[in-house]
Amino acid sequence: MDRYEKLLKKWEYIINKIDCNNGEVDPLIKGEKATIEEVNQKESELGYKLPSSYKSIVLNFSKSLTFYYSFSDETQIPKEFSEIFSGEINWDITSLQNIDSLADELVEDGEEYGKNLRGKLEFSQAGNGDIYAFDMLSEGEEKPVIYWDHEEDTVTYIADSFIDYLEKISELNCVGSEKWQIEYFLNTRGLEVSSLKAQRWKQWFDSFSETTLDDVKNSMDKLIEFTIYRKKLDSVSLQSLLKFNIGELFDTLLKYLNKFEALEDKKMICVMIGEAIGTYAMNWVEDLWEQNNESQLDPGLRSYLSIKCLSPNKGLILVTDYLEKQSHGKINGYEALAHLSLNNSRQVKDWMERYVRFPVTSGWCQLYIESNPSWEDISRWSELEEMHQVTMIHVLEDLLKKKTCEPALQIDFTLPSKEAFVNLLNEIKIKQILRTRTQILDSLIENIDQFYSM
Repeated sequence: MDRYEKLLKKWEYIINKIDCNNGEVDPLIKGEKATIEEVNQKESELGYKLPSSYKSIVLNFSKSLTFYYSFSDETQIPKEFSEIFSGEINWDITSLQNIDSLADELVEDGEEYGKNLRGKLEFSQAGNGDIYAFDMLSEGEEKPVIYWDHEEDTVTYIADSFIDYLEKISELNCVGSEKWQIEYFLNTRGLEVSSLKAQRWKQWFDSFSETTLDDVKNSMDKLIEFTIYRKKLDSVSLQSLLKFNIGELFDTLLKYLNKFEALEDKKMICVMIGEAIGTYAMNWVEDLWEQNNESQLDPGLRSYLSIKCLSPNKGLILVTDYLEKQSHGKINGYEALAHLSLNNSRQVKDWMERYVRFPVTSGWCQLYIESNPSWEDISRWSELEEMHQVTMIHVLEDLLKKKTCEPALQIDFTLPSKEAFVNLLNEIKIKQILRTRTQILDSLIENIDQFYSM
């Protein structure tokens, strides 16, 4: 088997592996071989002789090839490779371009940005717009592959040649083209396929399979790690957690809370404590307030746990008192959202009525939506002060956008008749002075049917 067929077999293996584990796959599309006339014409057009291994591949294997994959959301990629999510290969002789002219254009825009593109021949782009190119200023018939970062205007050495690049990136299972995905395997000489990290990646890829709830539901540790990785706790996963002894589950979750450092990970652990442990964690949560050690746990997560694990009145009072003291009564909407989001409490809405302030789109509207308002609440707020009315305008605008994008989305409150809805919108409109607000209300009236679509 020649090296080209060996590459093709490897790519087919990678695609099949992802496909069998419910990943997303854009199938491999292989073009015909290039003719010598096509190659000569391209070289004349570019003003460069094609690098020898690239030329050999397009003449003897294929003048174009592309495929792409991304892992399933359920695939638990090791944390040490957390930036990897996809993989791909693509080239097309018709897309080869001399980017000297691009370098000139970029330099004209200011300073020396783009200077590193001179003498480069682009053959592919990463998903974020960065460029893979041949360094045509290198001596010899073979040309190294480099990566140009469009934000930093920096060049990274990738491989000694095109065939070297294809063989190394394929050995690494065609890990995604963006630099942050491949940098695990880069050194000063480009892609490194024999390092300990590369070996761990290859071993994991060969052995991984999509993880399902059935795979982990009987192991407390695996279920917790599965939930943290997915960043969601659905009702089925919650029921699986509730089958474990509550004391043992709580102790284990606390160990994970101390083990993980990322805020998103800690957030998921707190969600599990709030939903699965509840008031059993009351004493621990009260201690968090008494110790008042904000380095121990993010204050927003402490607030979430307080409303979930303490008595409703006590938890909300602790959180709102904290917000009021921290802000001296002038509470920022984003701060309110950070401390009261995820709680789905109508009591939050009553508290908001006293503290909401402009700009209402800075967190306040989202918090109101999350506070489970009824139609009666919305009607009432439309009769209060200007900031309450404007909150309602933007809340309804946000709901309309969501319904337009997802018509089957169910609105959490019972709607009145269309006539009553339109009458309310017109009543609010009469009170508005700013044209931007009346335009939103006109749009709501014009698209009123969207709210009633199923």
